Amino acid sequence: MRDAGEVRYLVLAERGVPYLLARVRWPDVAQAISAASPDWIEDAGLFDLPYDASAVTVSFAQAASVAAGWGTQLHAEAAQDATSYIRRMPANWSNPSPSERRTWGIEAVGGRRSRARRPHRLQPLQTRPARSSTVTHVNGPSAATARPAANGHGRVDNVTSGLGKVADERRAGVRVRVVGRAHIRCEQTTVTAGLVDLSERGVQLVLPEAPPLVASGAILGRPFLLEAEIQAARICLDVVGRISWQQSNGTGTHFGVAFGELADDEAEGVQRLLAAAARKGAHR
Repeated sequence: MRDAGEVRYLVLAERGVPYLLARVRWPDVAQAISAASPDWIEDAGLFDLPYDASAVTVSFAQAASVAAGWGTQLHAEAAQDATSYIRRMPANWSNPSPSERRTWGIEAVGGRRSRARRPHRLQPLQTRPARSSTVTHVNGPSAATARPAANGHGRVDNVTSGLGKVADERRAGVRVRVVGRAHIRCEQTTVTAGLVDLSERGVQLVLPEAPPLVASGAILGRPFLLEAEIQAARICLDVVGRISWQQSNGTGTHFGVAFGELADDEAEGVQRLLAAAARKGAHR
């Protein structure tokens, strides 16, 4: 799916979890929604959002995933009947005012984002092998079944996946099986792949048929939008990635992506997602 037109889509996130989605195009489009306010609201202060360090620019496909998680279908055209928010002060999106928080129902979120640091180690999370199906697509619907499973010792079960040695992946950290999808940026194209497993250092993905852009050593643009099947969780990581390995088998093309350094709040968000996935796996 190619990114749409001149409209820019941006998210604000806390611990990697989006809490505000905006679309902006000077001088005629400045609208936003949130989980608590899924109907578009117009606000001229949103014209300042692209220049705020806390805002993350996302593609149309990534924005559509965020909106869908809040029960809103994203259309390329702006809403014509959006409610207007009349503000009485300049916008400060790194620290929204009480009025802004009330308008979008984000009273409990929206603090200033901490910047990157060297990732720290996760405590081991115990999971057991599990089988599930993952639907994936690239630029349109198609399907593949993802069979690899994580075994609770930070390794992929080679008997199940046939992907080779873990050392080939060149990433560290406790890995946990996470079923869902990842919306990633390959140059100007958004590719949607199936999630296989996740750690704080990277992610394993699967595609039924990988495009030429998905190759070992390729650099993926920021951000990563991960859409897990754990309480419909979505997490937006404002980092670049590098494809560290790639291998094809009967279930599709599997590849590992090493993340750049995560900010502290992003690392905390990933840890929470991993813990939830581990608990879900333990109760299967």
